[in-house]
Amino acid sequence: MAWGYDTTVGPRRLVRALAIGAVALLCSGVINTDASAMDLGPGSTAPVRPFRLDQVRLGNGMLQEKRDRIKSFLRSYDEKKFMVLFNNQAGRPNPSGVTPPGGWEDGGLLSGHWTGHYLTALSQAYVDQGEAIFKTKLDWMITELAACQKAITARMSGGAGTGSANWVPTHPGYLGALPEDTVLRLGPPRWAVYGSNPDTNTWAPWYTQHKIIRGMLDAYYNTNSSQALNIATTMADWAYLALTIGDKNNPKYTGNLTRDDLNYMWDLYIGGEFGGANEVFPEIYQITGNAKHLQTAKAFDNRESLFGASVNNQDILVVTPDKIPGRRRPARLHANQHVPQFIGYLRVFEQGGGDDYFTSAKNFYDWVAPHRYFATGGVGGSYPGTDTNGELFQNRDNIANAMAGTGAETCTAYNMLKLARNLFFHQHNATYMDNYERGLFNQISGSRADTTSTKDPQLTYFQQLTPGTTRDFGNTGTCCGGTGMESHTKYQETIYLRSADASTLWVNLFIPSTLTWAEKGFTVKQETSFPRQDTTRFTITAGQGQLDIKLRVPAWVRKGYQVSINGQPQTTPTAQPGSYLTLSRTWKSGDVIDVSMPFSLRIERARDRPDTQAIMWGPLVLQIVGKPSGSNSNGGFYGLSLYSYLKRDGDYSKAAILKTGTSAAGDATFKITNGSLTARPYYIGDSQTVSSYFRRVEPTVVFGSLSAGVANRKRNDGLPKYDVPVTGISSPGTDGPTFLDLLWDQAPFATHDAFVKAVTTLADSFVTAKVYSSAERDAIVSKAGQADKELTPS
Repeated sequence: MAWGYDTTVGPRRLVRALAIGAVALLCSGVINTDASAMDLGPGSTAPVRPFRLDQVRLGNGMLQEKRDRIKSFLRSYDEKKFMVLFNNQAGRPNPSGVTPPGGWEDGGLLSGHWTGHYLTALSQAYVDQGEAIFKTKLDWMITELAACQKAITARMSGGAGTGSANWVPTHPGYLGALPEDTVLRLGPPRWAVYGSNPDTNTWAPWYTQHKIIRGMLDAYYNTNSSQALNIATTMADWAYLALTIGDKNNPKYTGNLTRDDLNYMWDLYIGGEFGGANEVFPEIYQITGNAKHLQTAKAFDNRESLFGASVNNQDILVVTPDKIPGRRRPARLHANQHVPQFIGYLRVFEQGGGDDYFTSAKNFYDWVAPHRYFATGGVGGSYPGTDTNGELFQNRDNIANAMAGTGAETCTAYNMLKLARNLFFHQHNATYMDNYERGLFNQISGSRADTTSTKDPQLTYFQQLTPGTTRDFGNTGTCCGGTGMESHTKYQETIYLRSADASTLWVNLFIPSTLTWAEKGFTVKQETSFPRQDTTRFTITAGQGQLDIKLRVPAWVRKGYQVSINGQPQTTPTAQPGSYLTLSRTWKSGDVIDVSMPFSLRIERARDRPDTQAIMWGPLVLQIVGKPSGSNSNGGFYGLSLYSYLKRDGDYSKAAILKTGTSAAGDATFKITNGSLTARPYYIGDSQTVSSYFRRVEPTVVFGSLSAGVANRKRNDGLPKYDVPVTGISSPGTDGPTFLDLLWDQAPFATHDAFVKAVTTLADSFVTAKVYSSAERDAIVSKAGQADKELTPS
């Protein structure tokens, strides 16, 4: 193969390769292999592995409510609409009066992608509760799509059809809602670019191929459909030819694709977007044992610039125009075009492709989280001095200056969760799951409207962070409308994981659910109303034997993490926030684990401008209801002063931000004392005007109601320096943390003496930094000493 790679592996990779080979021998040529009989798909060769979706059943709660709303849409939607464009290309008739879905699934150059998302959502909806309607729809679509695939390939010997089918495929096995040519023209000799001309342009054709294959593989994994697997493997055979031989019937064809050709394709904005196409081919390689599919996956390596940079940990997601690497890429990369590529690299790594693929994915993730991560788990936005495309990455460490206008595309959050989950399979860093939880309970759960409407999927595209904006729902036919159908039908996928040797159960998320681990003989039921409640109970309802249960201790825990087993408190080992607590014992049916992790209010500051802040309640962003205006507005943000309400314990919930009760739906409600504003959890899906961030306005050093008469000045050390300039913004800047910020970061204070000591030490450092004079330092320390009664917690 012209673009092949050295497949030499070291001893560690050889062991993995032998294991893969055993599966391949088992599966090769057996298309109807039972998908539940072995570990397949993401993490299938990792030290920690997922359970199948049918092994975990979601219980009642907020996520179940969101799931059921999407299932109502899937149930009511006419699946025949998806077949119109495919039938047109296959030369097959359509029922009278049936029209395509619309949106981007309307005959335009991205048509077909939503069909793949719908297939995945149907299989996930079916496996959730076993409702026959979802499998009936799914099986019908698979049968119809198989007929389309067969009819298209048949034209290679029978000649072109008529109408939309008036073309002959170049390679056998193609399936699509558009002519094969819309895919092949991306490469040589035509090098089609992104646009809307159906005859000359292209729009992410491999993205669409990925969605269809992904939908078929998920149908195989979730419903054991051998027909879906056959369609996927046949499409993969076509893809191998399309990416090696290429557009051979074009008069200007010069020969097989080279590695340089592929590099040129994938650096193209939007046109070169391939979703996570490189994730499906390693999975097909594992199932079939045919190494050409792993080679196909490697064909998608973005080696013009990004792959090598990520291996070497050189963050080039945004560069200045004079430093653009490669021949075609823009200065700012499209977030959702690139995140899925690294999910694919992990799949290549898992099937023996080489350690560089893991290194690349890990480093890339670290560029995004936390350096481009909003409090909601969202990513992407525009900033002064660049274009207004909110789908693109912002420059490194730019949070506060990247939220004006659209941004935080929901698809990107969906893929960041997939990437974090897959990385955790290999490196069991609790930060991945903390980030997963943040994205899940904020941006993902907040992406579905809390309405019973089934006129469209009622999903978000952007979830912009601009203060005083609303959330728009709908998105028939869009990418976010597609991934949203998937997100809300697979909430159970990461609650529990297991070690490869079945010795350990990892509990990552606190979601009502029941795990049936038949291979181990255990059934575990989790009862909770999280995130409307901060406790959970696990009951071993079946099974006995030795098992390590690892409970995640969230990084947001501030008020303790209490665990009891059968009513007996567990005091050792000590639970550390941002880690896992291991319970190792011989379990029996009837054993009960109770966990309490009290939510607390805390403030998260933007990395680049600490006065731009978000209110957090456990893992949840609390949005302020309303639009800043008049005296409430500070640069377009709500301006809040909160430090005067704090006591020595630093607890905002005592007076600054009060929990006032719960809504009719059971969601917590809050009142912000300063300004009498209300706040609520981000996941609530309606069209109210809300603000996710506010500006902290603390002009004077105060301790309760006592003022030191000294300005609450900023110390600007530690601010990040933007790697790419932002127009009108100096970097590192002059908006560093204030004296009071740095003081209250140290709370709680056990005694007043401890508080005064902290004030003194900090004030001394401000004098050393020439921020305060000695006289100002003395005034601050003196007033702190007088504030004993003011600051004593009630």
